[in-house]
Amino acid sequence: MLSRMLRRLVIPLCLATIVFAKTPRPLASIPLHTPDMRTIDIKRQFRGHPIVLVIFSTACQDCVAVLHLMDGIQKEYGAQGLQVIGAAGDDNAKFLLAPFIARYRPTYPVGYISKEEIIKLADVPKATRPVAPIVMFIDKWGTVREQFYGDNPIFKDAERSLKALSLAMIKVTPVAPAAPKPVAPPKPTEPQP
Repeated sequence: MLSRMLRRLVIPLCLATIVFAKTPRPLASIPLHTPDMRTIDIKRQFRGHPIVLVIFSTACQDCVAVLHLMDGIQKEYGAQGLQVIGAAGDDNAKFLLAPFIARYRPTYPVGYISKEEIIKLADVPKATRPVAPIVMFIDKWGTVREQFYGDNPIFKDAERSLKALSLAMIKVTPVAPAAPKPVAPPKPTEPQP
């Protein structure tokens, strides 16, 4: 009974989150922190590279599966410029990340961010709690083109979907600027007598 009530509450919240994350949008300037006290400045360090950013929980098995898939994608498309980056969003990520990295050995940079930084980076409304992982596809001009939460249907065939979207980020063209609004010509005025 309680489980059914929770699902009724969680599903609408997740759907609301999907609606509120705007794409395309500029990538927020949020640095990732690493266990060795360094930072990963995504916008500066990876300028000119298409990026797949995976925000995950170290305790989430679906997240681990996606991170493992991203290892293969990084190996396959890294030579073409694609950069995968991981960001742990656990409450104690600062302490959990080093053992996590030692255990799973990702082939791409991994850092951690706070809940407030996740909200800004992933454009998540404060009142919602999205399902992990959050996978963001960012073009080489720093525009978030696509963003998916862990409950999205693309994860049913994650290997094929994530691979196709990653390849698309390599081949994408810049977002066209909004066309200027046409200006109406001034109405002719009649001479005054």
